[in-house]
Amino acid sequence: MFRIVSVVLAVILALASVHSTTAVNRDTDARCSGWAEVGECDKNPGYMRKECQASCDRYDQKMGIESHANIEGITNFFQLSAKDIDGVDFPFKNLEGKITVVVNVASHCGYTESHYRGLKMLYDSVKSSEKVEILAFPCNQFGNQEADSCSQIKRFAVEEKGAEYRMMDKINVNGPMASPVYKFLKREAGPPTISWNFATYFVISPSGEVRSFSGVNPMELEELILNMLDTEL
Repeated sequence: MFRIVSVVLAVILALASVHSTTAVNRDTDARCSGWAEVGECDKNPGYMRKECQASCDRYDQKMGIESHANIEGITNFFQLSAKDIDGVDFPFKNLEGKITVVVNVASHCGYTESHYRGLKMLYDSVKSSEKVEILAFPCNQFGNQEADSCSQIKRFAVEEKGAEYRMMDKINVNGPMASPVYKFLKREAGPPTISWNFATYFVISPSGEVRSFSGVNPMELEELILNMLDTEL
């Protein structure tokens, strides 16, 4: 009799556990999925991890765990390299002694027009110095807004948006497949997660110091860069 009661109790506890897990992993708002896609699980965890747990679980699985194993020996920006949009390896040692701006871009984003316009204006204002480089990394991790091939992206950026700065190969900026470049930049200056296309601009000094600026337009960096040209070069 005792054995039967034990078995019944075990079944009840197991069912309760399943019910509890199912109840916790739910969304309480139909907008949870969209919020999770734009990074709210990390930016507003107090609410999101409680009220949008199912969407945050899916977001976590998508982003994965970001390992820094492949940048453990990297102590300076100029030790890195990346492929440009034509697939040619570009060593960052070529950037030493220059000011470098890094941003992730997309061709079909609500910010595309304003930020590509701003990037052109910024580059036009500093290119005569020959001491400023902009590296634009296409990324398709946000809303599937950079799904085109590299050749299509290059044609769009150069022919339609007037990009004269360096267009880079398409990469991931978050998650286990994130580019070592972005792993390094986030480790050095934050934020821990890039929230969207054009969301964060990194400015690297001629000596390799990394600073990050989130929620800015490209031309907001002009004064900083001009001051750096005056004081550091």
